Amino acid sequence: MFHINNKIFKELRPTETILMKHKLYNIRGNRYANLGQLDTAISYYEKALSIKPDYAEAHYNLGFSLHRLGQLDAAVRSYKKVVAIKPDYAEAHNNKILSVIYFFTNGQIPDAIDTLEALIKDNPNDALLFNMSGGCYASLGQVDMAVKNYEKALAIKPDYAVPQHMLNSLIGYTSKEPPKEYIKNLFDDFAERFDDSLVEGLQYRLPFLIKDLILKLHTTKSKFEKAIDLGCGTGLSGKGLRDVSNNLTGIDISENMVAKARELDVYDSLIVGDIVDTLNSSQEKYDLFIALDVLIYIGDVKSIFNTVRDCSNKNAFFIFSVESQMGDGYSLLKSARYSHSDEYILKTASDRFKLIESQEVSLRKERNGWIDGKIFILQAS
Repeated sequence: MFHINNKIFKELRPTETILMKHKLYNIRGNRYANLGQLDTAISYYEKALSIKPDYAEAHYNLGFSLHRLGQLDAAVRSYKKVVAIKPDYAEAHNNKILSVIYFFTNGQIPDAIDTLEALIKDNPNDALLFNMSGGCYASLGQVDMAVKNYEKALAIKPDYAVPQHMLNSLIGYTSKEPPKEYIKNLFDDFAERFDDSLVEGLQYRLPFLIKDLILKLHTTKSKFEKAIDLGCGTGLSGKGLRDVSNNLTGIDISENMVAKARELDVYDSLIVGDIVDTLNSSQEKYDLFIALDVLIYIGDVKSIFNTVRDCSNKNAFFIFSVESQMGDGYSLLKSARYSHSDEYILKTASDRFKLIESQEVSLRKERNGWIDGKIFILQAS
């Protein structure tokens, strides 16, 4: 049980109070956690982190409380922040879940699996552990074991959206869209190594082509008055878009991605949020919309197309990329990304946009080959 001496707290000088306040909030959170009042405990951990965002102990306590409440995706995000801030925290506190995250992040998948097996023996009803096991086996290409573990996670927690999405991708069932928590977790994890992995490792070049593509548009504008980078990520497209826009907004569902984009200081405004939800609640109108590698994380594109059109100024341009597939419709792939056919894209866009141009591109390298894709340029009609 933890106790805070309020008298001592009041007697501290202002600077000391500021320096200690995050620790006091953490202690108070522990007090409520010990009483089983987890929602109140969480509020204090969040207060501690608002003062000191890199406070590993508070991130851990927050993750542990969220885990106990069954808020598993949020718990994982907190656990991963602990490992990112303090990689040796797991060993120092003998916490095996943090060890799993450390092993997985560093490519030590067999060690992660061994640790998970030991954890599952002691915690056979913890859906989070089976979901993490599924992810480990999927990363090794062991589909049958991945499916088995995702199914066990869902048997324990039937509404667990992330393993359901991963299971869908592995068994070939195409859902309309992935769960938002899956996208948040994916890109929050990826933020620190995103640029190196995508640009250097996978030879991703679309963000560096976008400026030239825009300059070739048949328009009298030297610059677009208001542009928005949908799914801006770390801001790879930002520098090029800055040169062709007077006012540039970026939006991404990942807080960590937006934090990296903010470091570039090229956006006039950056927003953390879901693209469709944010634009639907906004009164802003734009002249240029960019969505590179966004639709690959959206199956049914009707909502985003309608939202972009509703937020378009007259003759606004909408430029986006897709992973290509033959035939009609769209598909959820084993990569957990979506591919879209030309016919589906053009049919969905036909009511509200006109096609200006489309061109085939090699999106990125994957294993021994290139992912085939396409860039579409639409204009609001």
